[in-house]
Amino acid sequence: MEFGGQFKELKIRVTQQTNGTLNSKFKRARKNETIILVGNFKMNGDVKLPTAKNVKINATGASFTGKRGCFYGILNSGLQWKGGYIGSGGHTFRLLRTTNANISGISFHQTSAIGGHVFDLMGCKNININNNDFYGYSHTLDTQRIREISDHDEYAETIQTDYANYDSGGNRFNQYGEGYFNGEPSSYITVTHNTWQPEYDGKRLVSLAQSPIGQHDTISSNSREINHITFTYNTVNDPIRLSGMGSDTAYFGASIHFESASDIDISHNQFNSTMKRSRPEDCIIISNHYGHMLNTLNVKIDDNSFNGYHVSRAAVRLIAAGQHTISGVQVTQNKTNQMKLIERYGNTQVSDK
Repeated sequence: MEFGGQFKELKIRVTQQTNGTLNSKFKRARKNETIILVGNFKMNGDVKLPTAKNVKINATGASFTGKRGCFYGILNSGLQWKGGYIGSGGHTFRLLRTTNANISGISFHQTSAIGGHVFDLMGCKNININNNDFYGYSHTLDTQRIREISDHDEYAETIQTDYANYDSGGNRFNQYGEGYFNGEPSSYITVTHNTWQPEYDGKRLVSLAQSPIGQHDTISSNSREINHITFTYNTVNDPIRLSGMGSDTAYFGASIHFESASDIDISHNQFNSTMKRSRPEDCIIISNHYGHMLNTLNVKIDDNSFNGYHVSRAAVRLIAAGQHTISGVQVTQNKTNQMKLIERYGNTQVSDK
């Protein structure tokens, strides 16, 4: 800026926003308040989501990067989060008994670590996850490296519909959830109009898409089921290949897999595999084989399109073990493009109407 022929330098100091900034904002939030986040937030620790009811977070002008730190909530009600860029570093959402939440418009880039979930829903109810983009998983194409510790690390779901059990959110989360774990199953989870696709660095393929959604709990202390899960109008491109996992492949070797869950609607989705390295063994697996769980009821798989998968594999696999049954299943109007439509094992009942 010029004054009397001289230039004066104007310096503006910008303070780096961090997870501490977010914790401060969220702690002060009041019922029905709207919080607008702008700029980059460098994460190096966990962030507790607002506990006040019906808080709206507008993050369309924000990005979240850094080495570590998740967003966690306990007994939140009415939370709405819109927009933002979330990079790698484990900046995931861990929600315990959260109700009536809506999360949309976020661009996730290899957000979860190996074996992690972008959304870990523990005993949550009435959750809507829509219009988000999920890119890549695990920073590697080496599936042997991914499952080095356990098969779960390979089939880990982007959205895990889980129980409110101790350890459900991982060891670090137990300190936050202590006293709130009651074994409640997640229910009325709606996932719609999202996309899954690989992560690229320029033209270089970095990693394939993560498995979108599922439930694999085997240690629930009660027989209540995960229920009322809706997965519709989503596009899944080149998901991680799920093979080489031994017996786990039969139950969890699919992009979508639900064990001992009922009232599931998987409809109007596009599943595309354009690379050999991305072909899962199957696309959808519904199973029920743990003795303490109830039978599986009411599964709708309608008007989905499966492109580029192994023609020798099945788009849908139903597995009922022992005395368990899977009934009330409707598999209609799906386009398999030479892939086998369905394989059934055990006592399963399927209607084409």
